[in-house]
Amino acid sequence: MEEKMKKRVIALMCALLLLVPVFAGCSQSGDSSEAKSITVVDDTGREVTIPQPLEKVVVANRYNSELIRGIGAIDKVVAVDKNTAQDRVYWSQFDPDNVIGKGQSELNYEKIAELGAQVLITPDNGTWEEDIKKLEPFGIQVVVVSGYNNAELPKEIEILGKLFGKEKEAEKLTKFYQDNMDMVAEKIKDVKGSKKVYWEYGDPNTTCIPGTSNDGWNSMLLNAGAVNIFGDPTITGKTIDPEKILLEDPDLIIKTSSGPALKNTGVYTPPTAEDYSTISSEMLSRAGWSDLKAVQNDDFYVTTGFCAGGLGKMIGTVYTAKWLYPEQMKDVDPDAIFDEWMEIQGVDPVEGHVFQVKHQ
Repeated sequence: MEEKMKKRVIALMCALLLLVPVFAGCSQSGDSSEAKSITVVDDTGREVTIPQPLEKVVVANRYNSELIRGIGAIDKVVAVDKNTAQDRVYWSQFDPDNVIGKGQSELNYEKIAELGAQVLITPDNGTWEEDIKKLEPFGIQVVVVSGYNNAELPKEIEILGKLFGKEKEAEKLTKFYQDNMDMVAEKIKDVKGSKKVYWEYGDPNTTCIPGTSNDGWNSMLLNAGAVNIFGDPTITGKTIDPEKILLEDPDLIIKTSSGPALKNTGVYTPPTAEDYSTISSEMLSRAGWSDLKAVQNDDFYVTTGFCAGGLGKMIGTVYTAKWLYPEQMKDVDPDAIFDEWMEIQGVDPVEGHVFQVKHQ
């Protein structure tokens, strides 16, 4: 009898042992199913359900790629656009002959599918609606994140932090951004009679008008305490009336150039002294420019989109405020802040992205 009881106990224990993996498997399955996807609200207000973990992502727009690298998730990006990959120093891990298109408005959907991408991350000034339609048959999700958007940069960083499971790293990057923006605001808060700025991008007489594709640069000027002489949102057309520059006689002139990069993009390697001389000489040759207040006072700077556009144009905001209000910003070193941004990106600090045009 005792022997029979022992056998029953042993049989029961064996049965229980066999069941343990089943129950454990159910528990693990339940946990993994919860972790298989997350839902984020992107820049368009869409709720997008994203597979987890993300291992193969493609990204359009270098601002987005910088934010992703800034939170330590660039290893999950398998390809970018040509505007980004052109920079062989800054983005050496990406092959310019193996890109997803020229930029956010010229994407190669077959290539994206061929790469086995789980997600395309692209900004709101591209072709995201078309992207969604074209990539849906491949089961590839589209998340709209606009890394250039300084008006809502903390939100952009937060979305990326959630996508890649890098929430703490995202908070740290946001703090670096916000601390410097708050510092500028505090320094210039008592400025009376904001100074006027003419900002030019790329082609002559192309500037930043609110509500246009260059709206982020307008925000940069406003955050630096400037008055944009072309800040009227009702202005239409691709170029502005050059006569207004002479009439307004701005306190500061900023030319943001691509230098050796593709038009209106930015690269780590700065323009040469000859490049800067060519750019500034063309501007100074324009009728009436030699008599402008900013030219006479050496308040004329040429910088790059790579530098000034850094981290939602926070870097450009600090430089602009320093040029406009040197007394209020006397203890602030924009070069040091730019250097820190480069260190966050994992590259050496670089000089030569800012050029002061001296009056002869």
